[in-house]
Amino acid sequence: MKSKWITVNRMKRIFTSILLITLFHATASFGATPTAKEFASGNQAKFSTAGHPKSKGINLVVSYPRSWLAQEGERPNIVQKFFSEHGKGLEGAIIVTKNLGVPPGTVISEMELEELFSPAELKDMLPSGASFIQASSTKIEGLPAGILEYSTREERAGLTIHTQVVSYIFVHNNTLIQFQCLVSTGIHNNQDMLIRKMAEFRPLFTLMANSIVLPDRWK
Repeated sequence: MKSKWITVNRMKRIFTSILLITLFHATASFGATPTAKEFASGNQAKFSTAGHPKSKGINLVVSYPRSWLAQEGERPNIVQKFFSEHGKGLEGAIIVTKNLGVPPGTVISEMELEELFSPAELKDMLPSGASFIQASSTKIEGLPAGILEYSTREERAGLTIHTQVVSYIFVHNNTLIQFQCLVSTGIHNNQDMLIRKMAEFRPLFTLMANSIVLPDRWK
């Protein structure tokens, strides 16, 4: 099998090397939050990675609430980020791409991908210091995929930020793609509030993940 040389462990290392981008707002006020109702009603915008210099050649289209702000990512593998309340909120989504570094023409079998995205293997992909919540296998655009959910505590410039993340992960054209959706309580360490916010935004995150289209797959 052509892809035998690339092991599940190698793919894990690539995954865990991708840094989680969190929110470091100095204020804890986040006002009214968006809901899945806004998105489901059609009040949404689309973003395409086609031609983006950090997309690794991936053509991915995703929809997001029109009240959210789409912004360029600052780091090399962050294609785009979307934040609520026109960019001022503590809820968001991030598109991350990472080249697997395999030789041209390498084929990673569906069986290998299904193994990689099994709940047991996904649990091993946790970023350093993160707390596992749950994991499950799924498919995105017909491709084997995984859903990994965890919470994290990040420190930066004297601030500590508490965040809960649900990450939709899949491989297309030998590129690892993550669609990370997150909620935060800002500088407040309130786990109950964090759990409630994720419960509120989970329907929206599910709709956004299900809006993902890979146009090249259907040509």
